[in-house]
Amino acid sequence: MRKLIALVLVSTFVFAQDKDVLSNTKKQIIDLKDKQIKQKEKTNKYDWITDITINGSVNKDNDDIKSKDYSISLSQDIFRFGGISSQMQYAKELRKLEQLDLKRDTRSDLNSLYSSLIDIKIDEIQLKQNVLNLENSQIDVEHKKSEYDNGEVGITDLNDAIMTRNNLSDSQKQIELSKLENVKNIKLYTNSSYDKITIPDVKMISKKFFLEKSTSVNYAKVNTKVNKELYNIKKSDYLPKLSVDARYGYSKTDIIEGDDSYNYGLSISMPLSYTSNNDIEQKRLDYLISKQELNDEIVSAEVTYEKAILNIKNYEDRIKLAQQDIKLYSQLLQVNQDEYNAGYKTIDDVTTIKNSMKIRQLDIKTYKLNIKKQILSLYFAIN
Repeated sequence: MRKLIALVLVSTFVFAQDKDVLSNTKKQIIDLKDKQIKQKEKTNKYDWITDITINGSVNKDNDDIKSKDYSISLSQDIFRFGGISSQMQYAKELRKLEQLDLKRDTRSDLNSLYSSLIDIKIDEIQLKQNVLNLENSQIDVEHKKSEYDNGEVGITDLNDAIMTRNNLSDSQKQIELSKLENVKNIKLYTNSSYDKITIPDVKMISKKFFLEKSTSVNYAKVNTKVNKELYNIKKSDYLPKLSVDARYGYSKTDIIEGDDSYNYGLSISMPLSYTSNNDIEQKRLDYLISKQELNDEIVSAEVTYEKAILNIKNYEDRIKLAQQDIKLYSQLLQVNQDEYNAGYKTIDDVTTIKNSMKIRQLDIKTYKLNIKKQILSLYFAIN
């Protein structure tokens, strides 16, 4: 239990820090929507309270006698078979629902921001890898050209080596474009420069914690409560209601002194509607649908978590493979370095192996960034 509370507190604290990275416009929109939600709750909570009516009139008859009438009246429901308490509870649950929706939108923006930031870092790594691959490819072209000049290979082998180099040059442009697009995407969410933003250091969360704190699941839970209260309100609309009625009036004319009057009492009323059963049934079905949507959302959240775990496991396996390759390249590099020093190998052999090892080292950095991307996608899906 303590661990769960600690995770919730950490999540809330980090989220508050993350929110600061958003643009001023985004933050203002969030703040204004939050205020709007709170104002809406107050309106809904007291929607059952009727207005006090104030009337006033001044008239003159054909005898030129002026009369004045003033009154204040109230007809207030005081019992609706649970309708009043349901209305107040509905306002409370609706506020929770709309705040969850606002938080979900905010976290979606943050996830998009940090996802683009990670993609930029991956693009930068791929640009480094592409330079190394180009260097290796250029060495291969020169070797193939030498072999072709000596009649050791055909034109096809040389052409393949040239095409590989050209494709790598083309990839360089594509990666550069991808980076620029991701930089532009970040500007949709923040005023900060991408190189000034720090990616949150968030640890992997358990499946139990994810399902308990999933924003979508909790949204569906609250939505069920909202629909339940709407169902209760609709039922009470067609049941008897008890109201208190009161009126105070004052009238005066040019020939009669002013006089006041008042009356008060209780009244019971009940609407008779041909479509009442249909109206109630619609709300009941809305409630039942929302309950099934909750079950569906739980399954969806489980699948989301499990897919993230599969992706993370895949990247972890690829890291292990890359580490094995690096170990092999390290051994080959030592052998080729020794043979180069002895005059048996060229510097190109040493350079090729060294570049290949660096490429695999950069692969590991890319895999780790992709793992972080998966973890953040889960983190920004909880509230």
